[in-house]
Amino acid sequence: MLITLFYLLPRLLLATIPRSYAVATANPPSTPKIFRPLELPSSLIAQDSNLTDTNVLPSCNGRLYGRNLRYASCMQVNRVMSSTTDFRSFGERGTGNYQGNLPFRYLSRDGLCAIDLSHAPGMDWDTVRPNDLKEAARLVIQICVRGKPNEGGQITGLGTSGGLNLRVVPYIPPNVVCGGPSTGPSWMTCRSLIDRMPANTKRQTFGRADSDTTTVPLPWGYTTTERRCALLLDGREPGPVSEGGDWYQMWLAANAIDFMCVQSGRNGTATGLGKVSRLCDVFSI
Repeated sequence: MLITLFYLLPRLLLATIPRSYAVATANPPSTPKIFRPLELPSSLIAQDSNLTDTNVLPSCNGRLYGRNLRYASCMQVNRVMSSTTDFRSFGERGTGNYQGNLPFRYLSRDGLCAIDLSHAPGMDWDTVRPNDLKEAARLVIQICVRGKPNEGGQITGLGTSGGLNLRVVPYIPPNVVCGGPSTGPSWMTCRSLIDRMPANTKRQTFGRADSDTTTVPLPWGYTTTERRCALLLDGREPGPVSEGGDWYQMWLAANAIDFMCVQSGRNGTATGLGKVSRLCDVFSI
């Protein structure tokens, strides 16, 4: 299967999408979720974050979080993380209206280093200052990635209620191909599609709509409300379905295209997803 993420110019590229695509319409906010100011009840706002109140140290573990990370890649994505000290809400996608849907991933431009944010068991959401997330990631990179041995790591208990975990891990992206420069909307316009797509690990069967075993009919897709950006998932061959994949794998591929291509103003496609080798899952943004 393949995933493609691309800009849609008004009426021009939109006309190139076959009418057979089962394209759902996303409804992104007027401003990007992750950067929108958060208005919280005063009872939820802590004077200081967990990161500055306690002596937080990362847990380095190559077996759990990977080895041989590229230090320069991890520092590159860490530098571009938000430094704002305003509180933001992060919560499990599909359970509420949060400024960041979990899981949430920051990825280096070369796709080799990922900074993942997730909720702690039993905690669906929490609030945190993005600057504290940036500092937590920097600690993991300096202590674990730069250390000997070179390995990934995690910091737990972040956020106002200690409900967020951050880890730095290596990533081997799928076969991502970026197109030429685009003249479409900003990076964050397409980002809203990834915030809305499923990201669970329940096994799915991606395939033809007329197959009894299919759980996700292809093609599948999202567009933004104004139809300026589209996220499409399809198979490159008709016939057999792709079994054994899950939405989390597709979400990872969409993030890879987003950070490696769309962030630089280019369309992108990821191929080779799913468990059937002769099918190629494509996420195109």
